[in-house]
Amino acid sequence: MKYVYYATLYHDDDAIGVKFHDLPSVNTFGADVVEASDMAKDALEGYLLVAEDENIKLPKATDALDIQVNKGEALLAVQVNTSIVREKEDNKLVKKTLTVPAYVDRAGREAGLNFSQVLSDSIKHKLQLS
Repeated sequence: MKYVYYATLYHDDDAIGVKFHDLPSVNTFGADVVEASDMAKDALEGYLLVAEDENIKLPKATDALDIQVNKGEALLAVQVNTSIVREKEDNKLVKKTLTVPAYVDRAGREAGLNFSQVLSDSIKHKLQLS
């Protein structure tokens, strides 16, 4: 299931705090904005997985235009697809057939490339699934 909830990033001593408007029990922080954003996604993923598993009714996300932030704060949209998160946790491998030009195959084998790993890494990067 796909979800989008909005969080506020704010300065909290020497860290960046994160609080979700519609989910007051979901809070986290990071050393900087990038880490705080990553932690926000991680915290939301965990909360949503438990909520789904325990059939907890989730509130509708407030529209971003209806959320007021204070000076020095920033609004962050956090998107989670719990279906993908669950599949990543299962980490089941699926066989795929791959066609590449002969010279690429030869060069890759000579370099000792693991084609499955390279393809998997590339797809995860392209889809921002890391």
